[in-house]
Amino acid sequence: MDDEDLEAVRERKKRALVQEQGLGAPSAPVYVDGSQNFDRTVAAHDVVLVHYYADGGAGQRLHPVVESVARETFAAVAKVNVVHHQKLALERGIEGTPTFDLYADGEREERIEESLEKDDLVELVGEYTAL
Repeated sequence: MDDEDLEAVRERKKRALVQEQGLGAPSAPVYVDGSQNFDRTVAAHDVVLVHYYADGGAGQRLHPVVESVARETFAAVAKVNVVHHQKLALERGIEGTPTFDLYADGEREERIEESLEKDDLVELVGEYTAL
């Protein structure tokens, strides 16, 4: 077994332990339906990646990527449809989609206003979720 295989086994065991203990984030995106739900979601998790998108736009095409990030990382992933939740988008200063905000301990740490590849999102989240 080489180092990469060993690291993969360790990562699977770590994820299983975290899930077993109830410490992990949801393995699927959480759809935010308003300001109160947004605030509760950000407060409930140590790290939250928020994906702002519009129907039919580039952000919507990122759904499979964002779903993978939710499954593969220890961050909660929240999705906000800016067309359906315009007030929330205005409150958060969203000017276009796709936009990603990364929250750690309830504070926004990063904002990316462009499409990103899955590996880039996983790396960004990993900077804040290292166990």
